[in-house]
Amino acid sequence: MIMNALLARIDPERIAALTLDLVRIPSPTGDTAAVAARFSAALAEAGMEVEQFTGFPRTPVVIGRRRGGPGPSLIFNGHLDTVPVPHADPERRGDRIYGRGAADMKGALAAAVEAVRVLSEHPGGFPGEVQIIAHGLHEAPGGHAEDLSAAIRAGRVRGDGCLVCETGEHALPVAQLGLGIFTAVFRRPGSVTHELQTPPGTPNPIYAAAAFAGALRLLNEHLSTRELPYVGSESVFIGQLHAGDFYNRFPIEAQIQGTRRYAPQRDADEVARELTDLAQRSAAQYGVTGELTFDKVRDGFQITPDHPLVQAVRDAYTAVTGRELPLTGNKVVADAGIFAREADIPAVYHGPAGEGAHGDVESVPIAELARAARVYVAAAWRFLGAEKGE
Repeated sequence: MIMNALLARIDPERIAALTLDLVRIPSPTGDTAAVAARFSAALAEAGMEVEQFTGFPRTPVVIGRRRGGPGPSLIFNGHLDTVPVPHADPERRGDRIYGRGAADMKGALAAAVEAVRVLSEHPGGFPGEVQIIAHGLHEAPGGHAEDLSAAIRAGRVRGDGCLVCETGEHALPVAQLGLGIFTAVFRRPGSVTHELQTPPGTPNPIYAAAAFAGALRLLNEHLSTRELPYVGSESVFIGQLHAGDFYNRFPIEAQIQGTRRYAPQRDADEVARELTDLAQRSAAQYGVTGELTFDKVRDGFQITPDHPLVQAVRDAYTAVTGRELPLTGNKVVADAGIFAREADIPAVYHGPAGEGAHGDVESVPIAELARAARVYVAAAWRFLGAEKGE
């Protein structure tokens, strides 16, 4: 079979070398121009037409295209930024690459480059088009994929399917919860005073915050009763509650911050309105003002299990590993929802299994990078319809 010959051409050493090159270039969220330049060169070396969308000049979106014959277009997507957390110097140690971004997710992007290189070098060509799109405003709170969203609005992102090259290593997510970070602030007029010098009846914002916390507890209990396919239940979580600055000073403000994870079909504005209503009712109950801001990290997404993209990735995984790829869902968020919700491009996740993403020691096995690259080749071959011509 032609596909088997293509899979045999995947070069783990070439993937490892590019991964190490990329990891050696610091690229904290919002400052990825240098690594984008190196990645653009790698795409060109792999036979792709390359452009950069510079709506955010410090984080250009790299877009590579390799056109074959008539047919659909498949996007491989990833992010070039890393969390801004120090790490030991990048290195190859044995059969692993170590360094910030090795697992999350420069290694996966290097694997996608290798997959496109192998497809490009096939003398018989292939139908359709393969793309690689990499952006630099991924990691929250520094980024919310604003650069990718801007490229979509500008009409620079078009395709028939998108494979986001992270998570889903050995189970394929076909749904994802949305995520937003809420901050509720309760205030009273006036200044901070001693508790004994504060007029009777002065509203205490702590009581309003406590009422809001109680309302969120009840909401979370209600949400937990409804299981959604593949992703479990929605949730609301309180991570911080702050008020006052001394035990006998009457505060003027109280603040609650937390997360809201919501169903794939819902949107951030709808969820924010519900939380705002709860906050304002709690504030009114205790005679203070209540304001809530909702910072959308990502909307959710879902794709039908029988979608051709899902089938292509599952079949590819089985062809490469000999094992089934079960279906699952993601509670954590990444960028499939951007493609599905903003560009109307069906999307799934599948990446190499690394270790230590965001941790003190981050690494990825070279064998996993090669496995992922082979899955990408086989998935593209199937999704683009090339196997029909074998």
